[in-house]
Amino acid sequence: MTQVHFTLNNEEVQSIIEHSVKDEVSKSILTTVFNQLMENQRTEYIQADDYERS
Repeated sequence: MTQVHFTLNNEEVQSIIEHSVKDEVSKSILTTVFNQLMENQRTEYIQADDYERS
């Protein structure tokens, strides 16, 4: 299976959401989803959960 990797910084994601989504509920949902995805990627990359020492 082919995997595609790309990098977006937080400001780019926020800008995309702000300029492409009109209603506030959808903006909030998308922001939450992207934040959770980035947090999961960070946890996977450093192989440690929040507040965990490794």
